Amino acid sequence: MSFSFKFDIPDAQEEDTNEGELIELGSKQVNKPIAPYEEVLPVPEHENLHEDVEKSVLDLMTIKVEFLVGSQMESLLRGDILEAAEENLDIVPSVYEGGMKVWECSIDLAEYMENNLNIDDETKVLELGCGAGLPGLLACLKGASVDFQDYNKQVLELITIPNAFANIGARVKKRCQFFAGDWSALEDNIAPSQYDVILTSETIYSTSSYKSLIAVLKKAVKRTGFILVAAKTCYFGVGGGTRLFEDALAEDGFFTSRVVFCIDPNKRRPPKCDPPVISRPFGGVPIGPAIPQIPRRRQ
Repeated sequence: MSFSFKFDIPDAQEEDTNEGELIELGSKQVNKPIAPYEEVLPVPEHENLHEDVEKSVLDLMTIKVEFLVGSQMESLLRGDILEAAEENLDIVPSVYEGGMKVWECSIDLAEYMENNLNIDDETKVLELGCGAGLPGLLACLKGASVDFQDYNKQVLELITIPNAFANIGARVKKRCQFFAGDWSALEDNIAPSQYDVILTSETIYSTSSYKSLIAVLKKAVKRTGFILVAAKTCYFGVGGGTRLFEDALAEDGFFTSRVVFCIDPNKRRPPKCDPPVISRPFGGVPIGPAIPQIPRRRQ
């Protein structure tokens, strides 16, 4: 599978590695203000948008998650996001963060959740950088209340909210909230210590976002909660990936982290991770909850 990005990467150094999937990224100078925080409220147009559009289905063992394909919604896009779609770009930093595309690790995360997490109607979930929102939608179908965040308001309006209505109908209005904007803006507006589970996939491709992401995680998760991060080992050309994110967590000092699931690109069933567990104790007592991370297979 190919990816197309536009980043400003001065003096980027190529690096040979055999660890994880390597995504080569192009470069372009982009100077845009960050997107402000905004709660996006469901309206009747969102509720009906999915009805006349052919939907795809993520068919898990016990649950089916329906979702719209971003390419079907491109005719409704406006502004910078429309330009990114017309140029077949998956990401333009500070402009469009890839939410119209169903990323591979979101599927991996949903599959992992179905088999390994106990979620019910007392569970409060946040999905960061949600896009189509497959992991969060799975949590909805299991009864959880789920808040969805994406950088782009248009992604929430055209993809995330219609997907939520397609799966749980009018219950969206009671059990879901939708937030647009940059993580730094979200941190200033989100209530502290309210989520049992925080989900995010394919969001750690750039190290420049780690500080704001970790700040949101620290503020939003309950002390008894946990966070699942699904991502590739390395995003070539940008420098992000699971290894560097683990390092950022260790440097920050609030969380411990460990790998809970790996996918070998050459085997259908996941192998044991090497190393199988990454843990960062602080004085013998974890200061915050653990963050399991899920490296993604290469295609």
